[in-house]
Amino acid sequence: MCSATPFSFRFTNPCPKHIVNNPANNLPVNPSEKLITPENQHAVISDIVTPLANMDYLSQLKVKKKWSGKILRKIKEMPIPKVQTTLHTIIPSPVVDHYRNKDEFSIRTGVDGNPKTVGYFAGSPAKGDVVCIGPKGLKNMKPHHTKLAEVFQELVRESPLKACHDLHDGGFWRSITVRSNQKGDTMVVIVTHPNGASKEEEEGAKLLIKERFLDYNVTSLFYQSSPHTRAPHDVVPYELLMGEPHIYEWIGEYRFRISPDSFFQVNVEAAPLLYDKAIHFVDPSPKSTLLDLCCGTGTVSIFASKMFRGCVGIDAIKHAIDDAEFNASSNHVFNCHFTTGLVEKSLGRILSELDMSPELSAILNPGRSGCNKRVTNTLRQSLQIRNLVYISCKADHPNVMSNFYELSHPKFDGVPFQLTDVQPVDMFPHTNHCELMLVFRR
Repeated sequence: MCSATPFSFRFTNPCPKHIVNNPANNLPVNPSEKLITPENQHAVISDIVTPLANMDYLSQLKVKKKWSGKILRKIKEMPIPKVQTTLHTIIPSPVVDHYRNKDEFSIRTGVDGNPKTVGYFAGSPAKGDVVCIGPKGLKNMKPHHTKLAEVFQELVRESPLKACHDLHDGGFWRSITVRSNQKGDTMVVIVTHPNGASKEEEEGAKLLIKERFLDYNVTSLFYQSSPHTRAPHDVVPYELLMGEPHIYEWIGEYRFRISPDSFFQVNVEAAPLLYDKAIHFVDPSPKSTLLDLCCGTGTVSIFASKMFRGCVGIDAIKHAIDDAEFNASSNHVFNCHFTTGLVEKSLGRILSELDMSPELSAILNPGRSGCNKRVTNTLRQSLQIRNLVYISCKADHPNVMSNFYELSHPKFDGVPFQLTDVQPVDMFPHTNHCELMLVFRR
């Protein structure tokens, strides 16, 4: 049994790993010297995950518009040719509360000293006072996701197997991811560490997982035993313990299949606003081909398919490409083609295959740390690409800012782009975070 004596933690400037794998929390909150106690822990985690939750929505949008302007000013301060750039009014989310369709929860010691606490991290790793706090009451999260995190915590605490706080500490239980669609279908993925249990103990844990989630209307229940920080299906396969292998989601007139490790926008009701605006900015034409870079499940390509001669998507996750191909076929879209691979390794080959295409446009939607320099270099050297939309969920990341510089400065090989438009889209109400579309033309 764990000590019943409550721990006290001083909450200092949070590190990037506080909200582990929560893409809605990329931006830092203000430093604080708040002491974390059992009584205030949920208020503390709310301040980290949803720092704008106590503002009315119009005030939240003003904060994000101001941040977008700050990003534009930083770009303008770079030693690049000066051009006129329009900062557009932020596009609000049509839904403000309980919008997230995917949440991932990790395990660590809680404020009460229990090492099997499921939730998000707060504290300072440098000072050794990181604590895990459950997601209770977060405004951006679906209550059903919170409930399933609680179910997992109960399971882990009843299990004799240790929690895994570090990949080398010999623990077993690692995390739970919950995905859901608007219909209410739910996918649960439990991740463990293979060194934390014998084969017999692992099989017993799988049975316990199935028994525990049987009563919670879970559509898909997956299990992954991985020694890596993160691993796609083709590296460490997901095992389907119960239910269907996929869930499905509608966006507009299109239906999309989603696998455990496929990327899909977490705010599905705001997604069409993002896609429509991005497609508008690349000036669609029936003579032009769209490059959909980091395409995920093919949503952008499929949305754009009626306005382009064709679309070509690239993504590193094989499951995502499998979903993209299925989604195109099932939606009777036949001018979209998808390929698995890193964009920096695949883009040059794709461009050589499209060398007879009169016009190319590109939408690049990389992860929060941006893209490899080889991508920006290849884009510059393709004179067919006239319009490029770069979608960033963390535009102030140093590598993302470097990408903007690499696209714009004349000193690099190829023809530079000019930043003409910046369009913020609020995909993440209650957080400091928003998607930023940067439109480059030449």
